Amino acid sequence: MGKMSKKGIFFTFLAITIMAIFLLVFTPQADISLQRNTQAIAARIGAMDNYVNTLENDYFETVLRASTHKAVLSLIYYMNSTGSYIPNFDASFSEVITTGNINGVAIDSITGKKIMENNTLTDWSNKIIEVSKDTLNVNTTITIINVSASQSKPWNIDSRLSLNFTVHSNVAEWKKNAIITTTTGIEGLHDPYYLVNTNKLYTNQIKKSTVEFNQWNIAKAREHLRNGTYIHWENSDAPSFLMRFTNTITNSSCCGIESLANPNKIVPSDQKESYADYLFWTHKFANNCTQLYNITGLWDEFRGFKLDFEHVTRYNISSQDAVRNC
Repeated sequence: MGKMSKKGIFFTFLAITIMAIFLLVFTPQADISLQRNTQAIAARIGAMDNYVNTLENDYFETVLRASTHKAVLSLIYYMNSTGSYIPNFDASFSEVITTGNINGVAIDSITGKKIMENNTLTDWSNKIIEVSKDTLNVNTTITIINVSASQSKPWNIDSRLSLNFTVHSNVAEWKKNAIITTTTGIEGLHDPYYLVNTNKLYTNQIKKSTVEFNQWNIAKAREHLRNGTYIHWENSDAPSFLMRFTNTITNSSCCGIESLANPNKIVPSDQKESYADYLFWTHKFANNCTQLYNITGLWDEFRGFKLDFEHVTRYNISSQDAVRNC
């Protein structure tokens, strides 16, 4: 019995020792495995969070800016092709930038220019969805609610995109309602007002004059006319760039821009009009020649060129270079 008791004690001690070894060997490994899984999940969530922030604060803005430029350019070519104004700029812009269509027809098929093909907001949304699935293994859904364009400054277009998007992975889900805004410059774009009014015979690209409002004289007016540059006067009576798409020729105090119509590019060149562009084609002074002045100081190069009294004053043209028309 004594020997049996000793054997029992020995085996009991051996069992405890083995259990201790198991605990020492395997328990830390389980902790390390759990820690590694936690770190992996945290890293995945961090990567997804960066992706969501990049979409909202960078990528959508870049896409909106590029698509705005292409949509506006397409609308200019559309007006050039049809020879007519756009009845509703807001509706047409939204349709073109979102789907590439105008009145349900692909605008590229009308203009003959592949501008909106694969470049609409819908196209870019699909590219984002595809790339995020292939590279990050996440499901992205994007719903465009509204997109619009307006102007608060004379030389830029402000575009605004409202959308919802969801990013779903195997570890988390993000749902966002976002308002994306961006600014696109208008310099280099053709003025649609010239295209329609001259049946495409006279084109003029937007280029801002560098002359300050108090530095004008007859020599600088000559360069302004020769180069077809544009100016924004404070409290201007001229229309903005976007207003020219719809022939809305009323004053835009914030954003009105104007150029001078070149008589050498107009038939007939000598007309009883003020050659400030928005006044020339609205015929505001056609029956009021007493308010017009022949700018004879420019007639050696631009014969027939005339301005109304307000513009004679603004361009600081002296009486020796301006003679009453009648």
